[in-house]
Amino acid sequence: MNPFSNLFLPAAVNLFVRAIPAHLMAYYPFRDRLRLPFWKIFSLVCFIQVLQSILYGYMVQQGSSGRAAEFGFAFVYMGIYFFFICDDHYKLLFLYLFVMDYVMILRGVSSFLEVRLFYHPDMNFSSWRSTLIVLVSTLVSAPFMLHFFARTKEQVFRTDAPAFWRTVWLVPAFTTAIVISFTAHFTVEQVRSFRFLFSRVLLLLCVFVVYAILLDALDAVRQQAALSEQTAMQEHLLAIQKLQYKQLLRYIEEAKTVRHDLRQHLGVIRTYIKNGETEKLLHYLNDYETILPTDTKRIFCANFAVNAVLTYYAEEARKQKIDFDVTCPLPEQLPAHEPEICALLGNLLENAIDSCKELTNTVPFIRISITCKGRIMLFTVDNSCQSEPKQKNGRFDMAQELIL
Repeated sequence: MNPFSNLFLPAAVNLFVRAIPAHLMAYYPFRDRLRLPFWKIFSLVCFIQVLQSILYGYMVQQGSSGRAAEFGFAFVYMGIYFFFICDDHYKLLFLYLFVMDYVMILRGVSSFLEVRLFYHPDMNFSSWRSTLIVLVSTLVSAPFMLHFFARTKEQVFRTDAPAFWRTVWLVPAFTTAIVISFTAHFTVEQVRSFRFLFSRVLLLLCVFVVYAILLDALDAVRQQAALSEQTAMQEHLLAIQKLQYKQLLRYIEEAKTVRHDLRQHLGVIRTYIKNGETEKLLHYLNDYETILPTDTKRIFCANFAVNAVLTYYAEEARKQKIDFDVTCPLPEQLPAHEPEICALLGNLLENAIDSCKELTNTVPFIRISITCKGRIMLFTVDNSCQSEPKQKNGRFDMAQELIL
């Protein structure tokens, strides 16, 4: 029997037409997170899809449904998906299941439309007509699904909660299992009934509802995490302000003491000068210089909040014997929210001091440069480090970003 006659070619083309849009939907939103250029990865996926389509067409030609080839290759595509997209695998699994649900439900709805419009007891769902109906259904629904998927992706990657992602993927996984159990095997008569259509539509609605609820939950988790971080930073800034207040009180007390003693010192100096005792005056001034309080009050910039943070960590660096150098010509008014700037700066300096504490064989240092041009602020923090910086997904672990 010639494998390229009868059902082979229509079945192979049908699967290829059904699968390629799904691959595009799965990869295109992540084109900025791929390990290789998009066209290279998609070419590889298309090549594997051609092999699967050939196998599928052969199985259909031999009287099989071909579902074994679909399910088997699904794991191959999933492995490629996880390998070439640089991000958390649990997040990717959460999103990949969405695409799988969409493809299976679309196939069911397309099969129903074909049976209702072109019913024949001996019809199959791998003909040229089936391919055309699937293609039209895909073109109609794909823009909406792609928009929803892109929105879902943005919300997923804005939420950094590893423990949450390790379990939440099970929710769409169970939905996918339900879809597979309903679509694994069906006959022409089953597909023809409106119960079949209602079950597919309800499953599609179930997918949307599940993902919509999870997206709301993601926003709640992200907002709670942001609120907790903001609360912690506010407490940290409050501690810095308390330290600044204590230092200010100490400076005031020192000034009072110096002012009280100054008259007596002036009297002694005046006496030495009248008597012409220059040597004794020099000795007296040298002794007096040793008891003067150290001037630790430093003004790093005109902005009070940023200056308070820099002063706090300058004192921490002094306690740890870290060389602390600051270049910070910031104006009094900043182009961004001060708590966010202080939070960013505080995290950078906290990490820098922690790295410097690990050094034992050399004098550690921290170099800070903060510049402001219009609404753009640039933070540069260089510090000593015991080990080489580590990268994760092409980024340094300590890297932090703030868009103003």
